[in-house]
Amino acid sequence: MGQLIDGVWHDTWYDTKSTGGKFQRSASAFRNWLTADGAPGPTGTGGFIAEKDRYHLYVSLACPWAHRTLIMRKLKGLEPFISVSVVNPLMLENGWTFDDSFPGATGDTLYQHEFLYQLYLHADPHYSGRVTVPVLWDKKNHTIVSNESAEIIRMFNTAFDALGAKAGDYYPPALQTKIDELNGWIYDTVNNGVYKAGLPPASKPTTRRWRKCLNRWRDWSRF
Repeated sequence: MGQLIDGVWHDTWYDTKSTGGKFQRSASAFRNWLTADGAPGPTGTGGFIAEKDRYHLYVSLACPWAHRTLIMRKLKGLEPFISVSVVNPLMLENGWTFDDSFPGATGDTLYQHEFLYQLYLHADPHYSGRVTVPVLWDKKNHTIVSNESAEIIRMFNTAFDALGAKAGDYYPPALQTKIDELNGWIYDTVNNGVYKAGLPPASKPTTRRWRKCLNRWRDWSRF
């Protein structure tokens, strides 16, 4: 996974040497919220009102972060509201690509870009940071709403309810504290844990990270 630096693509992986051999995930750069009335969310700016066929989702079927946005899109019946493009699951020297030769890949159905990083530059020509999926895209303003999957699924949970989304609240107020606690546990030691264990060079700390990750899977299987 490379990155953009002031709008220029660099094929560089995470530098674990600079962090003492530990993997540290970069924070998502686009943190706006799609809301029912276009009001600002907890982060970012407002103006992203729920409308039919205004938004587009870019995903990889090889990415668990993208999976949950597709799951929530299905659960809430948002297929008529939010279209989808699927990148090629093979990440090479140019990052995620829109090569549609792999089964399930669609290419970029909006702009016919060759690489996902070109979409980021479409939103911000001087963007610096990682180029990740999922991406929630605003087709009206030609920009990225969000590339934070945890927040995208919460947008999908309520934003389109008044427009005909399927009933169901998957983040009910009475359970939010418990959901947040469980999500933090899964994220740190399972979803992100495999990166912590797999990316740094082999060492005793790496072995401990693998054990911690596997122990969490064992604990989870008991639920």
